Amino acid sequence: MSTVILTTVGTSLLYNARREGFVLDVQILQFLSRNPKAASAETNSLLRIMQKGSEVVLLHSDTEEGSRAAALLDRYWQQQGVPCSLVRIAGLAYEAQGFVDYGLKNFVRTLAGEIRKAARRQREVVINATGGFKAEIAYATALGLVFKVPVCYIHERFQEIVTLPPSPFGWDNTLLAWHGDFFDWIDAEMRPRHEVHQRAALLPEEVQVLLEDFEMEDRVYTSLSPLGQAYLEAFRVELEQAQRVPVYLSARARRIWEGLEPSPRARYRRLLQNLRLSNRAAQSEQKSGGGDALGYPRGRVDERLFYAEKDARLYVFTLTRHGPEYDQLCRDGLFWSNYSEDEFKLWEG
Repeated sequence: MSTVILTTVGTSLLYNARREGFVLDVQILQFLSRNPKAASAETNSLLRIMQKGSEVVLLHSDTEEGSRAAALLDRYWQQQGVPCSLVRIAGLAYEAQGFVDYGLKNFVRTLAGEIRKAARRQREVVINATGGFKAEIAYATALGLVFKVPVCYIHERFQEIVTLPPSPFGWDNTLLAWHGDFFDWIDAEMRPRHEVHQRAALLPEEVQVLLEDFEMEDRVYTSLSPLGQAYLEAFRVELEQAQRVPVYLSARARRIWEGLEPSPRARYRRLLQNLRLSNRAAQSEQKSGGGDALGYPRGRVDERLFYAEKDARLYVFTLTRHGPEYDQLCRDGLFWSNYSEDEFKLWEG
């Protein structure tokens, strides 16, 4: 499987070239071709990472120098026969407030989008976080950890490649899974601080860690922080990939689903989508009535269901709500013997 190397780009090429007295593009390209490892931090790291069949994506800042450096690197790699493309990060510039409020979050969205794009093409991904702003490198590293993608960079002192392997530990997506409406809402557009804080006050305190305030045109808004954006993008990819898991509804569950009004149907749709996530076992519980079905999810959530997993498929026995009916189902239990497998039909969502 070929590898896509997502590379953050700085301006080391232009700086090194100027130091040698080269200012024209043709001179800089010649300088780069003669000694690519010494000419640029990006080529120095890429030449150590690349393998046969690798592709390079250069993610550069929204500055004249960043764009120029990336364009020259792109020309160099194209001359070497290496597939290469350029991605400009809007707002990633030297202006401090815009850099934090917009640029970094846009960088996170863009990098996550490139990871998602490569995954859809069934390509392995490596993040090369050697070039660019220091904060950019830090968030590239954080994104690699939550996406379970290896991150490489050049160690400044030893001039050797350091690779952070994909994290062997999962991250808890519970907060995003069960409060997805809020995260989708705040990510859709700029929201005034008072509106966000009013809604966030009804959510777990952990949500506050993923939010930050900023000013624009004498108004104060609240949005996801760059870290919050990273977690949201990683969750969206995980949720998208999880939708490949087939879900089958019993005749009883289908009748309930088909009779739902639009608003509750949207809530049950999210419930069924979340059921496909890999941490469903941790969110499920065997009720006192026993039986073959697990209650999902744990906690004080209104929308509930009972399901069983078999042959990598999820079978939903019934949809219900927290209340007397749910309590009765918990006491009685649900059993395969009361259902025929033929009555379960694939849920199309």
